[in-house]
Amino acid sequence: MLAGFDAMVLEEQAQGRTVRTDDAIVRAFLLHQGTVLRIPRQTVERQLAEGWTLRDHLPATWAAFLEGCCSETAASIAADQSGGLEGDRLVAFDLAAAQLVQEEKPAVLLRKLAMLRDRLDPQAVTDRHRRASNRRHVAARPGMDGQASLTINTDSTDVAAAYDAVRQAAVKAHGRAGECRTLGQLRADIVLDLILHGAAADAPEMSDPSYPMERLGSLRVPHRKAVQASLLVVMSAGTATGACDEPAELAGMGSIDADVARRIIQHTLSWTRVLTDPVDDAVLAIDSRERFIPSALKKLIHLRTPTCTGDDCGLPAHRADLDHITRVEHDGRTRHTNLQPLCRPSHQMKDEGGHWKVTVADDGSTIWRSRWGAVRIVRPSLRVRTSGTGLEADDCPF
Repeated sequence: MLAGFDAMVLEEQAQGRTVRTDDAIVRAFLLHQGTVLRIPRQTVERQLAEGWTLRDHLPATWAAFLEGCCSETAASIAADQSGGLEGDRLVAFDLAAAQLVQEEKPAVLLRKLAMLRDRLDPQAVTDRHRRASNRRHVAARPGMDGQASLTINTDSTDVAAAYDAVRQAAVKAHGRAGECRTLGQLRADIVLDLILHGAAADAPEMSDPSYPMERLGSLRVPHRKAVQASLLVVMSAGTATGACDEPAELAGMGSIDADVARRIIQHTLSWTRVLTDPVDDAVLAIDSRERFIPSALKKLIHLRTPTCTGDDCGLPAHRADLDHITRVEHDGRTRHTNLQPLCRPSHQMKDEGGHWKVTVADDGSTIWRSRWGAVRIVRPSLRVRTSGTGLEADDCPF
């Protein structure tokens, strides 16, 4: 992987171009490598970063890894914990890490290397904390059996305080008569209540003397306005009406059971009827008369392809850009056969530099070909049939 990246950089330099880490060609190469290895682009990015650190800054640890004396996990921990160290401190860390990665299990190794790093450079602890705090984020990841995980990565003191508040609330709720949920279930339900119901109201006015949480300090986002959560769910008419229990699909997360899907549509603000062929599920027609939905074409793309077709980000289609596969300035038409949902970084990567070529197959699949020879095929969740249905007419909204 490192050799391939170096070869790409040399190729670009031979053309008189300088490669920066935020260039479209770097993202294109990462997606190419992930396609070849059948792993997420984010994993390739992480492995490359760790490889650079080990090869260029931790030669002793890198040698132990290449000789098979430690696991990839151990080498990754060493690369991550070396951040911020320079000069003699980095050399001392590398020599100690090269021995520890061969002796300790991951949990113990992480603790010992973190202590070693802080002991070698105690003045940098505050700076590392600041940089890590700047990387705070929230991530949602699909799981199995209709489940998913929501991860909050931020300052440990805030997480500890938030978890304790949720734990106490769960303990109090657990003591009510008739409450049979476990503490774990109650903690999860309380967190979702706080997020979803809290987001539906404007941020509280901190100057109000009756506000009880002022002791925690000022709000981090005092200008937050009320929002309503949006979901894109695709289900059969039989599931919607209760005639069958066929699972539905939640964009970006995967399948959900019929009871959950029906509970969602009972409270939805809008829904769209789509007529599909009962034999091959091809889309035959779509109802474009509902309010709140901007256009039939956009709805059709979202239904046909519920998530970003670029890299492995899983962004739901209704939050992504609608990309013209053949660009408008190259006579690309605004039709379902020339549109795909892309997250903004994938959109920029596709349109800049020609590192990936995208074509559409007869069955609606988008075929991505990298300049280095990798091929990705993204198949639609639903096919769209235009022949004999009127969808091919010039005045058709599709």
